[in-house]
Amino acid sequence: MVKNRVTKGKGLTALSLILVLVLSLSSCATPSRTGFSVPGTQTPSTSTSSSPVITPWTPEPTQEPVGYTETTQDAITAAVERVAPAVVFIDTKFQVSTPFGFPDFFYPFFEQEPIQEGQGSGVIVDGKNGYIMTNAHVVSGAVDIRVTLPDGRSFQGKVIGSDSFSDIAVVKVEATNLPEAPLGDTTNLKVGSWAIAIGNPYGFENTVTVGVVSAKNRTLSNPETGRPLQDLIQTDAAINPGNSGGALVNIKGEVIGINTAIIPYAQGMGFAVDINAAKQVFQDLITTGQAVRPWIGITYSKITPDTAKKLNLPDQMGVIIVEVIQGSPAQKAGLQVNDVIKAINGTPIYQIDDLRNIIKGKKVGDEINLTIWRAGSTMTISLKLEQMPSTLP
Repeated sequence: MVKNRVTKGKGLTALSLILVLVLSLSSCATPSRTGFSVPGTQTPSTSTSSSPVITPWTPEPTQEPVGYTETTQDAITAAVERVAPAVVFIDTKFQVSTPFGFPDFFYPFFEQEPIQEGQGSGVIVDGKNGYIMTNAHVVSGAVDIRVTLPDGRSFQGKVIGSDSFSDIAVVKVEATNLPEAPLGDTTNLKVGSWAIAIGNPYGFENTVTVGVVSAKNRTLSNPETGRPLQDLIQTDAAINPGNSGGALVNIKGEVIGINTAIIPYAQGMGFAVDINAAKQVFQDLITTGQAVRPWIGITYSKITPDTAKKLNLPDQMGVIIVEVIQGSPAQKAGLQVNDVIKAINGTPIYQIDDLRNIIKGKKVGDEINLTIWRAGSTMTISLKLEQMPSTLP
């Protein structure tokens, strides 16, 4: 066998080399602390020239997320510093109806009038006159409003006007020279751009979360009125209860939305009223106490393939009327359920938002011509736009 051909002298030489290698490795692993010894052995003397050099381990630097740089971080910090002083804490008190809705009748049986407290946020948009923009649902029905600034100052608040259709309200405090947040312009707002939410979730004052603009022109059903909330910006910046009425800010430090809603069973889905829509409502509220907007007086939906087949529609172009509101311009003009609006003043209606955008560009009192498809024939119906009432049946 090959194994038997190895001579004794060569075997000893190989063993010696192995022992030397093991001892060398052992000396590298031995702690260099003076006086350290293995029991039953003597600590060998150390020599500076022969001691191994141990280089301390240095962790790899943490990698920032893609698109997130030191410059971006500085910009976000600057944006927060610009807006946060104008984002306020709003404490509210509401009278709670006792059984059967007769609080006065049952009041003598209670030690004190039943009161429920609420919390929300607001944004000072006119520091000179003390005007604060917030959500209508934050202050609706409140019997007491207290506004507290991040610097600790506190004021009694008064509702100047509230609009449930946009969920925007204006609160005024008797103070001047307050910090105010600059309002942006969302005309060219891009999906994917930075979005910074500032508010007071769960009572934690001036909380900042960062995300992006996830989508624009979203529509949600208002849980209080059942009517659609429109012109919403969707964001994945964390928005929680108490954030309502706070600011959604771009990286320039401009308010692009007023935080308004979340979907509780979802993650990373918050919504804010587009500031361009909110600005118009704000101006109406401080001028007249109510939002002034033209309306037709219908609810409508897009045309699905099933709807088109059921009604024998030639195509899916336009919107279909699902409700005509009593006393509205639509009812006065003779519009009916299942009428399909194909065009307004000759402008085709391709998508469900087209009709809304056309009406938004009109004024109360304007007359419009609607191209209607009804039961297999096309007709033109004229109506005069009226002001949308503050409450609907």
